[in-house]
Amino acid sequence: MRVCNKTVDYAFRKAVQGFDIEGKVSTLLLPNDEGFDEETLGGLRRVSSIAPPVFLVYCCADLFRLMVDDMFNELSESLLEDLRMLVGWGKCSFANWNVWLAHLQQAVDMKLEDAFSKDEVYDEYDKPSDEEWVKIETFSRLVGCIYKVAVELFEGGYSTSNVYFYLLSELKVMLEKELEGADSDYFRCKAKGMLKRFDMYWNQMFLVLGVACVLDPRFKMKYVEFYCWKKIENDEGSNAETVLDYLCSLYARYAAASDVCQKPICSVDTVDSKEEDENDDGEGEDCDEEEEEEDYEDEEDYDEEQEEEGKKYDFDSSEEAEREARKNREEKPDACKDFAFFQEFLKFEGSSPREFGESELDAYLKEPVMEWNKDFKVLEWWREDGGHKYPILSRVARDILSIPVSRVTSYDAYVTGKREPPAFVVSLEAKVANAMMCSKKWLRL
Repeated sequence: MRVCNKTVDYAFRKAVQGFDIEGKVSTLLLPNDEGFDEETLGGLRRVSSIAPPVFLVYCCADLFRLMVDDMFNELSESLLEDLRMLVGWGKCSFANWNVWLAHLQQAVDMKLEDAFSKDEVYDEYDKPSDEEWVKIETFSRLVGCIYKVAVELFEGGYSTSNVYFYLLSELKVMLEKELEGADSDYFRCKAKGMLKRFDMYWNQMFLVLGVACVLDPRFKMKYVEFYCWKKIENDEGSNAETVLDYLCSLYARYAAASDVCQKPICSVDTVDSKEEDENDDGEGEDCDEEEEEEDYEDEEDYDEEQEEEGKKYDFDSSEEAEREARKNREEKPDACKDFAFFQEFLKFEGSSPREFGESELDAYLKEPVMEWNKDFKVLEWWREDGGHKYPILSRVARDILSIPVSRVTSYDAYVTGKREPPAFVVSLEAKVANAMMCSKKWLRL
């Protein structure tokens, strides 16, 4: 459930009561820079059966917006106007911070190439001072780190919650490296401020993002353990056990309330045994065996011909499919190859396995992690392979992986302004709001 800001407190509380879903709310998606009325959460916390009763999820796109705003506010309008004239941007009214980043990076690149002093054309324009260039370069370096991660999170559509942990931990490591390599007091100060804001978010979101990461068969407990092992000097080592303990308690609650049979949905043995039972029941009924044998021989000859043609077709189609898959892999390079922290994890992943018991969760964690595949669809895996092997755990995965960690995606994630709900939406009666949500994409209003 998405909640926009404190001013909609009453409307939110009224809507939840009107929808009669107070006992079914497990997640609230909040902005990062505003609190939320504890009175509103009180009723939800009391009726929820899962601890922590309600996940307070803070919007990742909103976090990035605030981190960028902290940097962008240091650049004056006069400085941006001078750069616009100097580099030739056109109008200076960009609503998305990724566009500002591209233009400021262009200016930095031109300065590094000494373009402004080599070409006489630029002599008549005002140029930034040395102090202003430091601010521009600081913006480009730090916001550039955010942009690398934002591309992976937002530009492929709505990312499921399992990918946020490893991508945000990569951002944390990149910002820490930038801080270590700070070449000015200004850069050091802004990097510390950005890390401080990020750490507040990271500490609040660690549990929910960690649990979602464990439910990704490419990671399981391995990535959380790897991260905590690398960060143990910052007293974060105990968080791996916290994540596992919470997932175990969550699974236990689902298992206790579930009536799902833990056997496979339909096995070959089951089908065969049913056929044998039917044959046993029909032993007293005679039939013409010779006619059946002749029909069977004719069918067998036909099947052999079809099989030969099918093999030829399958061979050709499989070759074509393999060429197409290879072409797609070449066209879509894996950006994670540039993430140094993630590459360290791939080496760490081969370490000794953890010992587990015999529940579905234990069996899932005991199996080796899957080979890394950037295009892996975790929801499809849990719906098909994982759902058959771990029917109860797949229900946990369904609820955790569907948590919306960001309110927006694609290029809307780069918008610099705050997102407020329209007044008429806030004032709607519960039944009307429910009808609107069920009948159209109401978030676009």
